[in-house]
Amino acid sequence: MAISGYSSVRSSAAEARPRRGRTLLLRIAAAATLVSGCVYLGWRWTASVNADALALGILLALAESYGLVDSFLYAVTMWKPAYRSPPPPLAEATVDVFITTYNESAELVRMTAEAAMAIDWAPLAVHILDDGARDEIRELAAGLGCGYLTRSEEWKGRNRHAKAGNVNNALALTSGEFILILDADQVPDPRIVKRVIGYFSDPALAFVQTPQSFYNLPPGDPFGSDAPLFYGPIMRGKDGWGAAFFCGSNAVLRREALMQVGLISYARAAEEAFRASLSELRRDSRASFRDDGETRERKRELRRALRAAGKDMRSGRSLQSVAGSLKEAVAAFRCPPAAASCEGTERPGDRDFGIARITEAIAVEGVSTVSVTEDMATALRLHASGWKSVFHSEVLAWGLAPEDLAATLAQRLRWAQGTVQVLLRDSPLTKKGLRLGQRIMYSATIFSYFSGFSNLVFILCPIVFLLTGIAPVKAWNQTFFALFLPFFALNRWMFYIAAEGLDVKRGEQYNLALFPLWIKAVVGVISGRKIAFAVTPKVRRSGNYLGLIKVQVGVICLIAAGVAWALLGLAMGWRRDLFGVLVNAMWGCYNVWQLMAIVRAARYAPPAGWAPRPPFGTSAKGA
Repeated sequence: MAISGYSSVRSSAAEARPRRGRTLLLRIAAAATLVSGCVYLGWRWTASVNADALALGILLALAESYGLVDSFLYAVTMWKPAYRSPPPPLAEATVDVFITTYNESAELVRMTAEAAMAIDWAPLAVHILDDGARDEIRELAAGLGCGYLTRSEEWKGRNRHAKAGNVNNALALTSGEFILILDADQVPDPRIVKRVIGYFSDPALAFVQTPQSFYNLPPGDPFGSDAPLFYGPIMRGKDGWGAAFFCGSNAVLRREALMQVGLISYARAAEEAFRASLSELRRDSRASFRDDGETRERKRELRRALRAAGKDMRSGRSLQSVAGSLKEAVAAFRCPPAAASCEGTERPGDRDFGIARITEAIAVEGVSTVSVTEDMATALRLHASGWKSVFHSEVLAWGLAPEDLAATLAQRLRWAQGTVQVLLRDSPLTKKGLRLGQRIMYSATIFSYFSGFSNLVFILCPIVFLLTGIAPVKAWNQTFFALFLPFFALNRWMFYIAAEGLDVKRGEQYNLALFPLWIKAVVGVISGRKIAFAVTPKVRRSGNYLGLIKVQVGVICLIAAGVAWALLGLAMGWRRDLFGVLVNAMWGCYNVWQLMAIVRAARYAPPAGWAPRPPFGTSAKGA
């Protein structure tokens, strides 16, 4: 299904028929899943929560309710997928290629830069954005004949914003109509621009995202890096709702769109800073301390000036002119004419009331800096401003996935932290300009990172029962299974159809196995802990990483101990709940099977002599 405005890129009728059939079947499965889930949860909340273990019973019912909402959001995502074929390329367009790097090796950057220089498009300008300001990368760029960009002196002492700041710096120094952004390890296919540039015949299109694919996936994908479900059915589903995400690399963006939302964000930030300054001045004008006559008069003058400023803002005067009118009144309040000295009385922001954003090197930021996942935050700003996006499912660049568990966990933690930061700082639930479908798509992604709490409950419940005999439900009886099993089976059927035959086993295992990481991310961001951008290492580091998964290993040991203790109780006769023990032992063993994926990853070593290279000159098609 194509979004209106792209009729020229619809798939052929022969391709569309089986896709329509799959979509219809998915909708039937989704509807049946949601109905059965509501029936089951209605019974769970009203008739089966164990009053003798009320806290545990409520926690399990909440976790199951979370699962139903998650299934609903997944079903909505897949409800109307967009399938696309590339339209003819534009007759002409200038393209800048940004290769972002910080500490990656010169050899790695060279491989990407050489491939970028070979992209079949003109005019094309390749720039290496070196945030590490390294002489070897400067020399590499000079040798290849491509541009070299790094931060100027104006960035010293200012917020740097990691990759987002690096790209914003380059935006200010280049002029191409379109920008292809590549991470240092993402080696592009020569056809990448030609295959996607035609979509920009729609003047309202902000960016085209292509999949991220990896040429160094170890056999069996032990770290769960491959994401065919996301860079396939899920992104097509988001695209169908007009909410395809920008994923940070392998995307072509329209410069005009970035600069426009940058200006809008600047104006909003300036207004917020100005209003905050006014609020501070109002507090100062009302501060209670011993005032002499002169001080009271200065306060009255300041309050009059503040009322006039508020009236001017409501009448539509520019912030700059309103601030100019206030300067004299504020100066008189801070430093009266009779004062012998005013040194130290001026506060940061008094001169411009925050309008100049003196903490920023670049006031207008095309790429959002509110989150360490700048890509999602930028896409959100673009969609809220009315710009469109496209997901083109053909693999047109190949990169490096993490090659050890430490790098994998660091990468996933940053993704989770950045996503939760978006919720708190630029929430899709309240952001003006988003359509309902777009709000749901962004909220679904954010909501998924709260699964750590529900998965913790799913892990603890069988352990508690096996060790203590305390059950969260009144009984593991016929009614329970008569209502639960249809919901579970239909839910699995829906996910099977949505996956379109892809192997998503590793992703499901990591969804449970990473529950401590998701909890850490959510708690850390909500508590206000400072989050730093961490570059994912591109080289495998040796070592045993079992120390990073102490919680998961501890859970596996507890499940094993619980099963052994419960079986011993049955054998010795002090337990009579055979059916409950069997149910919870199977539940616990299922959890162990999922958790063992991360244990194997912690102990993984690649095959001897394994040295993968990107598949130059070939193209892999998305599903």
